[in-house]
Amino acid sequence: MCSSDFICFYDWADCRLIRRIDVTVKNVYWADSGDLVAIASDTSFYILKYNRDVVAAYLEGGKPADEEGAEDAFELLHEVNERVRTGIWVGDCFIYNNSSWRLNYCVGGEVTTMYHLDRPMYLMGYLANQSRVYLIDKEFNVIGYTLLLSLIEYKTLVMRGDLESANEILPSIPKTQYNRLVSVFDTQG
Repeated sequence: MCSSDFICFYDWADCRLIRRIDVTVKNVYWADSGDLVAIASDTSFYILKYNRDVVAAYLEGGKPADEEGAEDAFELLHEVNERVRTGIWVGDCFIYNNSSWRLNYCVGGEVTTMYHLDRPMYLMGYLANQSRVYLIDKEFNVIGYTLLLSLIEYKTLVMRGDLESANEILPSIPKTQYNRLVSVFDTQG
């Protein structure tokens, strides 16, 4: 539930406050896993991790809800100073277009520009079997852009420090994409 200067997350079963976060909210994007959420404001967006175990303990504790809720219900992972126009989650990757009409994705706090759009477009979704992100413009023209899920999984594993699992995925990434992987290692030192 949102107001002009805060958002409240509630437990549906008990209608109890989980957490109040003081931020001006334009939109909220939940990952399919339910563990990650992006909160978009006028000037930036925040990626938060939902801590299920903390919330379960909070709800089972039977304590009356205070005005803020469970303090550790959400953990701030990243703040990115860009305005999100539209966004979607693909696994742990947040794909969005910004106010400059660039199609970006954010993995582990690192933002990568995929494409510079030549006109205002809005995200429709991602089809994994085609490895494509689809956008639509105001004239209902649908455009698809390639985004390899294996590349995103690889970046996610490197950001987490799981190089062994990342090496297992590497053969599934086309060699033409290897230059994009260099930036991952540069940011990780």
